[in-house]
Amino acid sequence: MLLWLASAASVFIMVAGAQAQQLAAGQGAGATHLGQAGFWPEPVGAGWQAPATPPPEVLGGTVPWEVVALPHSRPRSMAESSDTATALPQVVWYRLQVPAGAAPADGTFLYLPRWQTIGGIAVYADGQLVHRSRGSRVWNSFNRPLWVPLADAQGAPAPATVLVRMASQQGVGGAISTAWVGGEGELLWRYQVRSWLQADFTAMAAGAFVVIGIFAFAVWCVRRSEVMYVLFFATSVTNALRMVQFTMGDVPLPISDDWFGWLTANSLGWSLVCVFLFTVRVHGLRMPRVERTIIALVTAVSVVTLPWLPLKVETVLPAIYLCIVGVTLIVAASGMWASWVNRSPWAMVLSLWVSLTVPASIYDTLMASYRVSIEGLYLGPYASIGVFAIFLVIVFLRYTGALREVETLNAGLESRLAEREAQLAATYAQVNQLERQRALDAERQRMMQDMHDGIGSSLISALRMAEGGRLHEGDMARVLKECIDDLKLSIDSLDHSGADLLSLLAALRFRLGPRLQAAGLTLRWGVQDVPALEWLDPKSALHVLRILQEVLTNIIKHSGAQSIGISTTSDATGVQVLVRDDGQPFSPPSATPPPGSTVPGRGKGLGNVRSRVQAIGAQCTWTAGSGAQDGAGAGNVFCLSLPLQQPSRQAPGPA
Repeated sequence: MLLWLASAASVFIMVAGAQAQQLAAGQGAGATHLGQAGFWPEPVGAGWQAPATPPPEVLGGTVPWEVVALPHSRPRSMAESSDTATALPQVVWYRLQVPAGAAPADGTFLYLPRWQTIGGIAVYADGQLVHRSRGSRVWNSFNRPLWVPLADAQGAPAPATVLVRMASQQGVGGAISTAWVGGEGELLWRYQVRSWLQADFTAMAAGAFVVIGIFAFAVWCVRRSEVMYVLFFATSVTNALRMVQFTMGDVPLPISDDWFGWLTANSLGWSLVCVFLFTVRVHGLRMPRVERTIIALVTAVSVVTLPWLPLKVETVLPAIYLCIVGVTLIVAASGMWASWVNRSPWAMVLSLWVSLTVPASIYDTLMASYRVSIEGLYLGPYASIGVFAIFLVIVFLRYTGALREVETLNAGLESRLAEREAQLAATYAQVNQLERQRALDAERQRMMQDMHDGIGSSLISALRMAEGGRLHEGDMARVLKECIDDLKLSIDSLDHSGADLLSLLAALRFRLGPRLQAAGLTLRWGVQDVPALEWLDPKSALHVLRILQEVLTNIIKHSGAQSIGISTTSDATGVQVLVRDDGQPFSPPSATPPPGSTVPGRGKGLGNVRSRVQAIGAQCTWTAGSGAQDGAGAGNVFCLSLPLQQPSRQAPGPA
């Protein structure tokens, strides 16, 4: 951005320097540079409209022509009465003597770098009207060079005398620059360069800044907290309104002169207000008193110069510009003080540039009052271009700074996220390790409890019987078989590959079948396929085996049955394991046993069964058989109901 600005400034300086050298060189090859003219003020009474031919006394040379040096100007007062806008004009004539010479092959043209007044201009070549300004008398093409063909056809002789009639509003004066007469090829480039420097370049810059301002306004619509963007937009619009007066041609205005003058004159003040608000927000400061003072001054000027009031803008334009110079001084001084306090380099550059607009504004005011040569350039538009260029740099730096902050923040977030992920992974590994250790401890505890309550209990009972001399050989064999069965059931429960109900029942049949056969019991096997129980883990499987083992042991010891049947069924609620016998009936554990029954309804074994059933979230019932089996007694039916889904487990009971 800075390199582009430097390059653009270099090109501009070279072009301006080349033009200045050409202008200072006087007469070029085939082109005549006229540095003096005859001057005659026509008596009051002439009208605004230029006649088709000059008055006879002007053509006849009887008027007292005063030789004046070009550029020539008539002084302008700081303010005039509004009545002068409707009064007859002040008309002056300039006579340019063209040296005799060969007629240019590409035609003869008059080139005036600038003319300025509130009024109009007309050009006569040897008494023939060849140009008359059109459009507004107030906002005419004062900032565009004049290009007028003097000969009707190419090769026609150049006129000997060129008359310029300037009609001006009373009291506002007027000025005319030096004149060039020559061929198109010799003068056109001068006219084009001058036109580009004075009007076209500033018009393109103003249009470009308005486009960028619209983009900034769109950004502000999305991010209302970024006030600098809407200030940029407001500055671009007010500056564009001010630039219009420097780019006007002779096309009639779409609005009245009064309103156009009010817009262009006051837009400069409001542009300064926007610049000040932008500057203080760059610093992050608030100056409420200064803000109110500046806004009050600009508002007062805007109200006083409203077209509805008698005061005309064009009659007090120099006074308005002097007031704007005062506002500019306040803006520049406040901005430099704030920049110094906050050590903001680019804000300081902006404030310094705004301070440079003070001499530029003074120069433009002097030029508009014809107190300096009008062949110079109005510096105000270029000062505005510099302000906007600095605006763009500040906004660009804020944008790139915001991007860097986001990148830094993202990098920090990524680093923190990586740290958190590492911590989470370490924590997760620790949790997994703890879970594994807890599972191992639980399994170890279960095995210890099972060994203690199962095999250990049987061995302790056998030891006490042996110590009391009451253990016979048959009892010893029975105890050892029970211990072996308990050990085998514990081993079967640890087999994960067989952790399904049918496999458990098959293992139970394999382990306890010989024992039932030795006890003289017939085993009827009615097990069918049932839905899988996904929740049946080794711990739950051991509970199921212990429950069925306890039920079968009670049948062997107490029921006097001749046969035992084991079967399975299923329904929508779960799977049922049924154990039927044909022995002596008994009431359920929750009821009172019938008289003479030898089966304990509330013994320790049945209490263990209920505890284990609760531990796996199942249900169990004991019911009397409905009839005899194979001629034996009515018998009993034990039903273990296992749920299909994960049960709500209770604290495990004793093994």
